[in-house]
Amino acid sequence: MDIIRKLQTVLNKKQKRRVVLLFFMIIVGAVLETLGVSMILPIVTAVVEPDAFTSNRLIAETSRILGITSIEQFVLVMIFALIVIYVLKNLYLLFLYYVQHTFICNSQFQVSKDLLGIYFNKPYEYYLNANTSDILRTVYSDTTGVFSLLLECIQFLSEFVIALCIGILLLLIDFRMTVITCLVVFGVTGVIALLFKNRLGHIGQEARVRQSRMYNSIIQSIMSIKDVKIFAKEDSFLEEYEVNGKRFYNLSRSQKVLGSAPRLIIESVCIGAILGYLAVMIMMGESVTSMLPQLSAFALAAVRLMPCANRMSTYLANIAYYKPTLDFVYDNVEMPQNIKASESKDRELMGKAAAKKAGLPAKMPLHEKISVKGITYSYPNSDKLIFDHADMEVPVGKSVGIVGKSGAGKTTIVDIILGLLDPASGEILCDGVDVFSNYPGWLHNIGYIPQSINLMDDTIRANVAFGVPLEKIDEKRVWEVLEEAQLTDFVREQPDGIDTEIGERGIRMSGGQRQRLGIARALYHDPELLILDEATSALDNDTEAAIMDAINHFHGRKTMLIIAHRLKTIENCDLIYEVNDGEIRLKDSV
Repeated sequence: MDIIRKLQTVLNKKQKRRVVLLFFMIIVGAVLETLGVSMILPIVTAVVEPDAFTSNRLIAETSRILGITSIEQFVLVMIFALIVIYVLKNLYLLFLYYVQHTFICNSQFQVSKDLLGIYFNKPYEYYLNANTSDILRTVYSDTTGVFSLLLECIQFLSEFVIALCIGILLLLIDFRMTVITCLVVFGVTGVIALLFKNRLGHIGQEARVRQSRMYNSIIQSIMSIKDVKIFAKEDSFLEEYEVNGKRFYNLSRSQKVLGSAPRLIIESVCIGAILGYLAVMIMMGESVTSMLPQLSAFALAAVRLMPCANRMSTYLANIAYYKPTLDFVYDNVEMPQNIKASESKDRELMGKAAAKKAGLPAKMPLHEKISVKGITYSYPNSDKLIFDHADMEVPVGKSVGIVGKSGAGKTTIVDIILGLLDPASGEILCDGVDVFSNYPGWLHNIGYIPQSINLMDDTIRANVAFGVPLEKIDEKRVWEVLEEAQLTDFVREQPDGIDTEIGERGIRMSGGQRQRLGIARALYHDPELLILDEATSALDNDTEAAIMDAINHFHGRKTMLIIAHRLKTIENCDLIYEVNDGEIRLKDSV
């Protein structure tokens, strides 16, 4: 029941309706399977007992309805009917499998996409302690596990319904033999499932952890490949991957072996139960000839039921193995539904919804000033106040510098202005209007240039127009902002111009070129406010001077908020604020 409840949360309404439809399709398949088995009995009876044509009421009545006058005709009609039924049944089952796997694949992708959307909508504070490999595993591997579990549940249900229908048929043929066999087989299946459930659950849980560590080894080593090579740490990362990889694949092996063991046990018990019952009946004086039709039906049923019971046990084992992935995905899907957003985030979401409905958000008007009023903030799980009722004003058209020692909160106040961090109290106003009343419009009017530009492994064109679909990129605007960022000479020297591939994280460009590309990206949508978060601190003095020359070109044309360590960087600013001891104070001079 816990699995059903969690699957109901993970699946949307449309997917739930599809599951119900699959259930009814499974019932139809089970009826066809049972019909195929049931038709064996009259054929065998007619062959073994020729006088059954007149003595057996079912055969006689069927012959009368069909106009059959001899036992040979009856057998031939039944054989052709059986062939038709099996062909139709298998065609239907093939269609059912197509519907099942179409549903599973489409739903898996949809839930994976929804999970990625949930991660995108988590507050920025979540990412301060987030693990990339855990997110990757959840979005991809865990959703695969969830729908593997769902498929196992569907297939288990399918086999159970088939077993139930065939079991009812066998009860009509031989009540005692059916009851004894079912009690033995399903009793053993239940015991095995209970014995293996916890072990497979622990294996599944540890496998998730090991897989996450494998992803982590790959991500960290590739992202730090330069350091890995310089410090000759290839073997160290490879060894870490090997330790977790070996354990993961050993766990996978254990899961497969434990998943196969019940099949072999059940098969042995099932055959033993049927043959044991026959031996007892023979010893009690039953005629083998008289039992032949029943034995034939049971033999065919056993051929279908034994694999059925085997698969059911395997499905139960796999469900136990995949359940930890369902638990984790459920927690991530359920969490956003249970956590009440703060007032500012509620307004942010309302703004996003309105913007989505209206299309591209209109820029939030900015004509006078940006005001930071009464901001109080501390990081999650920390009692230390970074800001305690802090205030600041940024006049339109002015360049405003922010200085302070490391850890004082310079970047934090920028993240608050950007709406990435949610303060305990206070507000951010744009011309006296709360920025969260039109949050997308507020962001659309901001150009952000961080210390380290996160460039995509794509073309210059795509990196400048970050996130804009290729067919909607304004090439003229790309060249304009490249000119403003003083990067056109470099781009024109490239054989492919703005379609030049720059490599992962812009590895084919120098530090200064990457920063200029970051400036071009920030300018693409023509924002009013430019925020530079220590955008030149990682550069050498000459490169920094060249970059600042490009930035100072916007002095008086754009409102600029500049965070810097070096005072030289902000010497041309109109106002300078110092962040210290939870306050933001206006300095008299540089």
